[in-house]
Amino acid sequence: MGIVLGPNRYGKAETRVVRIVRDTPRHEIRDLNVTTSLQGDFAAAHTDGDQSQVLPTDTQKNTAFAFAKKYGVSSPEDYALTLGRRLYEATPAAHGATVRVEEYAWDRIPVGKGGHDHAFVRRGGEVRTALVHVGQGSTSVTSGLDDLVVLKSTGSEFKGFLRDEYTTLPDADDRILATALRAQWSYTGFDGIDWNRTYDAVRARLLATFATTYSRALQETLYLMGKAVLEAHDEIECIAFKAPNKHHFLVDLEPFGLDNPGEVFIAADRPYGQIEAMVMREDDRPERGFRRTGLQSFHEMPAEDARGLLLTFLDVPRWADAVVAARPYADLGEVEEAMVAASATISDEELDRALARHPRIGERADAEQHDAEHSTREQSGVDPGDADLARALEEGNRVYEERFGHVFIVRAAGRSGPEILEHLRHRLENTDELERAATIDQLTQIAVLRMKEAFA
Repeated sequence: MGIVLGPNRYGKAETRVVRIVRDTPRHEIRDLNVTTSLQGDFAAAHTDGDQSQVLPTDTQKNTAFAFAKKYGVSSPEDYALTLGRRLYEATPAAHGATVRVEEYAWDRIPVGKGGHDHAFVRRGGEVRTALVHVGQGSTSVTSGLDDLVVLKSTGSEFKGFLRDEYTTLPDADDRILATALRAQWSYTGFDGIDWNRTYDAVRARLLATFATTYSRALQETLYLMGKAVLEAHDEIECIAFKAPNKHHFLVDLEPFGLDNPGEVFIAADRPYGQIEAMVMREDDRPERGFRRTGLQSFHEMPAEDARGLLLTFLDVPRWADAVVAARPYADLGEVEEAMVAASATISDEELDRALARHPRIGERADAEQHDAEHSTREQSGVDPGDADLARALEEGNRVYEERFGHVFIVRAAGRSGPEILEHLRHRLENTDELERAATIDQLTQIAVLRMKEAFA
């Protein structure tokens, strides 16, 4: 049995970029922690010591600083998009570039009216996040926040839960509800989005819902928070939460002759309950029969079962093995990064195998040959009653297959039929090499979408 290089990626982690805007006497500050990585055909660097296709991580760091000056930091998302596109374009061997940004907030020191012009105090706790992936012909953006610590001192209960012989927890009619919230939301598209305004609006909606909703469990509160965000923001496709339950237990003061009517608590550090959930639009919800599991359950699966699940996302055994081997993951973002990295080493033979599981865009999936349940749901934006569109897609598929020798693949979920047709026509202009990279990128995007649905 031979030995080969498996999935790989490289980049610069945690470059601390602080940008001060000095255009007026009243300064502005953006404080970022930037991590970049490149995925692609970098095998020679590992097996032959050939660095000719490797853009140094030091260059990635320098670009992060230079672009903060050259283009500014209007938002973490815009900055990450600009930086990711540059790194991808500057590295011919790359199939994709990923940029993860954390932003630390600063407030003006309250001196005079409106705060001091150039003196700041760092806000504690909460961190704003952005994750951008740039690939051939496609870009994805995920915004979020981390460690938003919230607490309500009443208006929460927890009772009526399953009990067995090891259960000692009493019912609680009135309890403290507290968590350090992590939320990440993805977009249906992002042309024209005001990232800062959207972030502020989502954050405000999350806080208002947490504060004003009577909670029968943290799970219910998370669902209602996500529902409120999706109802208010058509541009957001789904929102995922991770929420540790920060327990507060009533202290028994009777030994000291004191009553304690819900006033003195001990804040327990650990262990803690961990609640994770994704809220998505009904059109994107996996249909009945689709196998769903949580991320923790994925970690606990036997390797063969986890491999089988991943093969329903992308039918490449070596790719699935690499993603399984990298368990455990901290969150869905880490799973996505591992999937993207594993895709960089897909061979031509493996690509042919993966393509065989996908029907032509606009055609009905064959249950025996294709991933029919996935494909039917993902192509829901293609109107089967639009005869002109159907003919155009049929002709486009024919031209594409004559040009490249395989079926046209695109992440159809979230795209309309005309948008898919436009994407097809654009892809016909690619060279064979660029189209191979684009095809793998689209297969990976489809796999990531299926993963997020399954692990919700």
